[in-house]
Amino acid sequence: MQEQETVFADVEPLLRAAGLALVDFSLSRHRASVQVRATVYAAGGTGTLECAKASRIIADRLAVLLGVEDPHIEVQSPGIERLLRTPREFSIFAGRNVKVLPVNESEWIRGRIVAVEGTRLSLLTKEGPTTFEIDAVAKARLDSTQEGD
Repeated sequence: MQEQETVFADVEPLLRAAGLALVDFSLSRHRASVQVRATVYAAGGTGTLECAKASRIIADRLAVLLGVEDPHIEVQSPGIERLLRTPREFSIFAGRNVKVLPVNESEWIRGRIVAVEGTRLSLLTKEGPTTFEIDAVAKARLDSTQEGD
């Protein structure tokens, strides 16, 4: 696990400098090879070019950090209705529309992520500003059905 955290810490700022947010990252070894799975996000849209750029950056860093010349790398976009779980993920998608199902509620609340401060999530909904403790959110996902997204 420490190897994965080290590579993540090295790769994340490089991707950020390239205009990409590293949403998810996993690294595993299988026999003599290294396998990496990464999910990246670009605010202007995450397509094939962005995924290819991320793959090149990751491959170059694996060569330097681990001496791996031919890693198996899978890079994907987060998808239009990605589940959001952590304050870090909510921060990455600031400005995007989401739907949130609070704990002990049966109705989804829809809005745009305004800010994430520590463990507090602020949304702008049709009814006005709303704030949640992220721990009080049972489920949250990006919402592609709202206007402006």
